[in-house]
Amino acid sequence: MSILILYVMLLVPACGLAVFWGGAAERLVAAVVLTGSIASLLVANDRPHRWHGSEPGLLIVDLAMLIAFAAIMLHSKRYWPIWTTAAQLLTVGAHLGPILRSAHIAIPFAFGEQIWSWFILIQLIVVSATAMPRRARRSGTCSSMPILNAPENSPID
Repeated sequence: MSILILYVMLLVPACGLAVFWGGAAERLVAAVVLTGSIASLLVANDRPHRWHGSEPGLLIVDLAMLIAFAAIMLHSKRYWPIWTTAAQLLTVGAHLGPILRSAHIAIPFAFGEQIWSWFILIQLIVVSATAMPRRARRSGTCSSMPILNAPENSPID
């Protein structure tokens, strides 16, 4: 299986969970991730040795995503957007290798560029999946998840 197919298989549920179960921050991060993923596909080089040099188009997309994540982080009352912003900062930092070093560093650049996007997707799944139960406990009911209608001192806490 291609890495892209696996990424899309994680992207779709992450964004879906964020839209249906997440709060405002989760939905905004999902929108940024989805937009950034599509933009990355559009600006990425199609040459055979893609990761053997700097990718200015991807750097611009990653910088735009970093700015968006930082804005979400500054307006959020929760701490997980800090992790998202930090992961995106590491993604932008991965671009410095090919820019500062003339030798080909394809594998570390490709790894550093991609690994943090996987972390962001997994984090989005976790925070979105826990957002609805948290809101349900505050409000007292959740029609789509009957187990969450249990009393406050139940063993599911």
